[in-house]
Amino acid sequence: MAITQRTRWISNPLIKSVLAAIIFLSSGCVSTSPIDIENAELSISATAVSKMIEIDNQEEKQEIIQPELETITPTQVGKNNLGMVPPVEEESNQNSFVPILGFPISEENNRVIEPSYRFGSTLFGERMPHDGVELLNPLGTPVLAAADGTVYFSGNDQSKKWGRFTNLYGNFIILEHNIPDLADPIYTMYAHLSELLVENGQQITKGQTIGKVGATGKAFTNHLHFEVRVGDILLQNARNPELFLPLIENFEGGRGILIGSLLSRNGDPIAGESIVIQRMTDGVPLTGSTIYVETYAKGIVGDGFWQENFVISNLPVGDYRISAYAYGNLMEEFITINENEVKQIKLQPEE
Repeated sequence: MAITQRTRWISNPLIKSVLAAIIFLSSGCVSTSPIDIENAELSISATAVSKMIEIDNQEEKQEIIQPELETITPTQVGKNNLGMVPPVEEESNQNSFVPILGFPISEENNRVIEPSYRFGSTLFGERMPHDGVELLNPLGTPVLAAADGTVYFSGNDQSKKWGRFTNLYGNFIILEHNIPDLADPIYTMYAHLSELLVENGQQITKGQTIGKVGATGKAFTNHLHFEVRVGDILLQNARNPELFLPLIENFEGGRGILIGSLLSRNGDPIAGESIVIQRMTDGVPLTGSTIYVETYAKGIVGDGFWQENFVISNLPVGDYRISAYAYGNLMEEFITINENEVKQIKLQPEE
């Protein structure tokens, strides 16, 4: 590296200033006669000049050597004002699935969502649109709070309609959650309970047992009906719980989540159609792996961010063919599901 050195010279004004200071000090800070700067300049000792040049040269050496020291000195990891080494930030995966809520059922019990009647499904016209998901578990299984919050309601719906009609949920609990970094509150609902273990206004912590699984209200068997409502407690604010719940970790091979939309040519959601999900091996569908998912019924709204009308979580890692047939059009897409990642697709006829 080329380094430009400073020109070695001492200006005449500088010498004059130094001489004046020397004479002033040597006279005991008292001047009895005008100082002849010009004559004093001629009588300055060689030692003083030599000392000034030596100091100047030392400054030049420091300026020249310092950049070389910086280039060979290893970079040190800095510490903050607490004396701790700050953590190294890892590169974030933009496709990572980050759940907002925890499971409402403990790990030793069943956390798998019943696949035949997912959120938004009508069982192809056989039942009313589903505003939540089902977790089949035995009578008395503990039900857990999905996040810290406050009990918004604990009771039954015999006299007041909280869903599509009265006495639908039986004994149920609603928790209100104010999640950091989210502008709107989230409400979680736990229905068909055999026991209620909390009261209105009570503060709740994530994972706390708040009730027990049952079959009260309109329930076909013992199970937990779980709902998520965003921004308000109204039914039209219900959103797909699979977008909020974690992926199950103890599945062999890892799992991911598929979030999709089936749209018309005009971009409108197509309701009540079947999405076919086939696991592929070497370009051939794997026998017995086909899954059918119904798109949301009319009136069911997708999440404001995802704008989806079908979701399937806990898909095994691997390659898939996703297809649908609507309005005389076959639509398909080949995708790969990666562990703990979101895969979003859009099926729409070409113009």
